[in-house]
Amino acid sequence: MRHLTRSSAIATLPSNRVKTYDKSRQILMGLGSLFLGSSVLAQSVNPNQQAAGGALNNCFTIYDDLLSNEAIDSSDIPPICSTSYTQESIQSITPDQIFSMGSMATRINGGKITQPSNYFGLNQKKHLGGGSGDIEIPRLNFWSKVDSDFGSRDNTFSQPGFKFDNHNFVFGADYRLKDNWVAGGSFSYRHNNASFNAGRGETTNDSYTGTIYTAYNITDDAHVEATASYGGFNYDTNRNITVNGQSSVAKASPNGGQYAFSWGGGYDFNFQALTIAPYVRGEYMNLDIDGYSESGSLYAVRFGKQSIESLTSTVGIQSSYAISFPWGVLIPQLRGEWHHQFKDGQRQIQAGFINDPLNQTFVMTSEGPSRDYYTFGAEVSSVFAGGMSAFLAYETLQSYSSINSNKLMLGARLEF
Repeated sequence: MRHLTRSSAIATLPSNRVKTYDKSRQILMGLGSLFLGSSVLAQSVNPNQQAAGGALNNCFTIYDDLLSNEAIDSSDIPPICSTSYTQESIQSITPDQIFSMGSMATRINGGKITQPSNYFGLNQKKHLGGGSGDIEIPRLNFWSKVDSDFGSRDNTFSQPGFKFDNHNFVFGADYRLKDNWVAGGSFSYRHNNASFNAGRGETTNDSYTGTIYTAYNITDDAHVEATASYGGFNYDTNRNITVNGQSSVAKASPNGGQYAFSWGGGYDFNFQALTIAPYVRGEYMNLDIDGYSESGSLYAVRFGKQSIESLTSTVGIQSSYAISFPWGVLIPQLRGEWHHQFKDGQRQIQAGFINDPLNQTFVMTSEGPSRDYYTFGAEVSSVFAGGMSAFLAYETLQSYSSINSNKLMLGARLEF
């Protein structure tokens, strides 16, 4: 943040209101005078609060000094520069809720990209026997599934916590080009909601994503898969702010876009009805959020563009057991995955208060991600005679710092 002189501040005021003043002295930044001048206070606010509070208190310091030296009248002082800000006010004003946008995209689900379930794989016909009547899978298939994520991000010294619930609706179709090769596409609508602790507001997000995918069986047991997707985002953000007992809500509706790729493969070891399937997967995601400005509050903020990248590797193993019944086949499954994050890191976002007459900017810095974490899941699939199948699954994210995340999935497939 740059140092400002009183003379530069005076230059922004109406010339007929400026009185004689000594221009040779410099004003120390409010950041230094408020925070660095008090070690106790400096230890009780985080760097983002120091950055936002520094801009506000610098504005107050400059105009208060001008007023004390009779360089201006009180009517010349902008409202945002008319008061000194307490620690509680700074904590309420600091726009650290913005970090939830990136967290919702790459962290609460471990950076995993929505994919067709393994249940829709090419080796499905291995389980079709006994009660299902040895049905061969037709070439054209339609499917749908619903994912619901729920959980929370804990409060930390650097970032506010929130509770989240996300719902993803996916519809797709695939076509068997050859006996060992299938290709398809899907469309998904996703709604995300993050409600911040202590009533500090919420962020909601609606996204629409198109995906193409393919899977190929190299042998009866070895297979590879790949996906590519692109989608758009519409956010609605509300920050609840309280300063000296006065409340306001800063609102905005930014937009963004995301593209992603995944690739992987595995091998199925079959022991009659039991299948043990190790696999590996890589996933890359790029999310861009346009710069935007809030409205509705004296402490509304303008934010610069955000670019968020995630690159993860996954090593997993899945076990399944096919049980035949007169009505079809029941397939319980268990799986565990180890993930490593390569690219996602601390994010820095340029920001500034819209009503700041000094037009100062400050930088908001997020916490870094966990590099290694795990997901564990259980699933029950059913294959029915007559061309219909369904599954119900549960998944939990483990060992990701400050995040508690769970997912329920329900899907069905109809064959023609």
